[in-house]
Amino acid sequence: MATLSVRTFKSIDGADDVLSRVGPAHSILRRVPERFAAARRPVAALSVRGRSGFVFGLALIAVVVIPNATASADDSTGRTQQPSPEQQLVDRHAPIVMVKAQSGPCDTSGEAFEPASVDIVLDNPQVFVRQLGTQNPVLKNAPSATDLGELGAAFYLDYPGNALDPGCVYEEDFERYSAGSTPTVYAHIVTEQEYPGQLVVQYWFWWYFNDWNNTHESDWEMIQIVFDASTVEEALTEPPVATGFAQHEGGERADWNSEKLERDGDRPVVYPSAGSHASYYSSAHFLGRGAAEGFGCDSTEGPSNTLRPDAVLLPDPFDATDEEFGWLAFAGHWGERHDGAFNGPTGPADKDQWTKPISFQNDLRDSSVTIPGGGTFGDSAINEFCSAVGWGSGLLVTVKSSPTRVVVALIILLALIRLLVRSTTWRPHVDLPLRRTRAAGQILRGAAIIYRRLARTFLMIGLVYVPVGVVAAAAVHLVGRIGPVDALLDLATRNSVVGGVFAAVLGGLGNLLGFVVVSAAVAATLDRTGSSQVGRTHPYGLVAARWRDLASAILRATAIVIVLLVSIVGIPWGVRQLVRYQLIPQVVMLEGLGGSAALRRSSDLIRRRWWHTAALFTVLNLVTLIVGIVTAMLLLIGLSSLPLWSFNVMAALVFGLIVPYTAVAYALIYGDRVAHLEAFVAEPGQPALTDSTSGA
Repeated sequence: MATLSVRTFKSIDGADDVLSRVGPAHSILRRVPERFAAARRPVAALSVRGRSGFVFGLALIAVVVIPNATASADDSTGRTQQPSPEQQLVDRHAPIVMVKAQSGPCDTSGEAFEPASVDIVLDNPQVFVRQLGTQNPVLKNAPSATDLGELGAAFYLDYPGNALDPGCVYEEDFERYSAGSTPTVYAHIVTEQEYPGQLVVQYWFWWYFNDWNNTHESDWEMIQIVFDASTVEEALTEPPVATGFAQHEGGERADWNSEKLERDGDRPVVYPSAGSHASYYSSAHFLGRGAAEGFGCDSTEGPSNTLRPDAVLLPDPFDATDEEFGWLAFAGHWGERHDGAFNGPTGPADKDQWTKPISFQNDLRDSSVTIPGGGTFGDSAINEFCSAVGWGSGLLVTVKSSPTRVVVALIILLALIRLLVRSTTWRPHVDLPLRRTRAAGQILRGAAIIYRRLARTFLMIGLVYVPVGVVAAAAVHLVGRIGPVDALLDLATRNSVVGGVFAAVLGGLGNLLGFVVVSAAVAATLDRTGSSQVGRTHPYGLVAARWRDLASAILRATAIVIVLLVSIVGIPWGVRQLVRYQLIPQVVMLEGLGGSAALRRSSDLIRRRWWHTAALFTVLNLVTLIVGIVTAMLLLIGLSSLPLWSFNVMAALVFGLIVPYTAVAYALIYGDRVAHLEAFVAEPGQPALTDSTSGA
């Protein structure tokens, strides 16, 4: 007489395979045998002999053990195998998350984190709870969900690292803490009393760190899906009607059937911005000019990693003593304590949309401002705005973390500016004749005086900067779409350095052409003998008469500089020639040269005073850029209701008003360099420079 049991079965050849075929029973008997002891007792008491006994035993397993084990599992957990209607609903519409890929570890242009479970910081011995007060004392380390549920607003979590100087600490810690876990979103089903007949499913994303303009530990973001339904069961039978994506202090909405919303079946696709985690509907660059949009620029551009996170259903109402979700009652901050936007955020239940989702939905925007590519003036100003906001945020972080260093740097900068101002001569102003020596200060001051004297003429000249630059930028864009050209650019820009050069060159061609035309017209306006009176012929008539020579010289110079810069090894020579070719418009208009002769003449004028001239060009272009960008940024912020295309026009007008000043200064630099070169050649023993003897 043998005693039949699971252990007996497993000792028989082939029994393991048989057990595996009975599915759930095999798994249950392997993993949790103590729960099914009662179910196995009838089998254990049974005596069988030989192969017929074994077959009879299997029959008993199928008839007795499997039903009893399943029933026991159901009884012990209080749940059935069928998910609840609530879980079915949140699983059906769980978002697909497109996370911007990193090019390598610690790449801040990509996204280092994923939406995760808060479990990675709960019961974590490296995480502390601190209380606000003198030196913010530690209340507890490794807090549990129920520990947090008991705490009010005077407490905050503190992770390893310094949020104002994150480095790679948070990225490395997150990788270690989240190893082996899966991406997670928290689902919350809610209705709003003021809007009966509408039900909302919210998906809350918890990010370990926010690495944007305002760095801070933890980040809670969300999207929501709206149903015209009163119950979950009704929502399961109807498609959603709308979606809302939170972005900073506001957000954006779209109908469920909108082309703007990407979907994979019933699952919406969300693009979190790298660093800020604001949720967008597409892959692009986005502009923010206020709290609702965020102040700065968000990027969701690919390549991206596709995540399909698990949807964890949150209880509502929640209980602070719940061992799994007690953290929902935590009224403090989920991160290191700092002032303003650098403070750790509060939890989802503290947000208005937690209880008022439809009111939140109604306040959302219909669209976000997308920053287009290209080289128009408005785009340049917008990109500079993005950079300026990022730089300003970095400066603010430095001020908060090391104010002494900022004060010292500011003192050094002011001392340097004072030194530069005092190192040149500003008076007297001399603009007659044009060809005469001038100090750098006299050039900068003289250009302003001449501009003011002939303001109407120069303003009319500057207006051409708008259509010329826009047409040139459009032409560059169209040429770039030609198949072979596009393939060549794609091949070249796979190298990050080459790509940066191409972007700078192609994006600036429109601005270059506009500046060349304005410079030529200004030079033609200034009499060749140095008189600052307008001639009888319109300046653009003079430019039109010389357009072949001007185009020939500029095209040659541009090709030479581009080839040198793109070659990488030729970058130093490219920079040298870029400076040497700056006076081509003045040489063409005031000396009647063209083609290679204009390139050689411009090079001759500059090469003996290259550093001095390069410094002047740099100052002039910085002044033009700073004044133009600051003015355009003020318009961008102050007139935020304007569509982007109209802002582009306004930004172009701003640059059109400023560029003639720079063109006047360039003409004065030309006159100074001619006078210096003539004085050098006039010295005893110095050979005369001609087009045939001087090189470009």
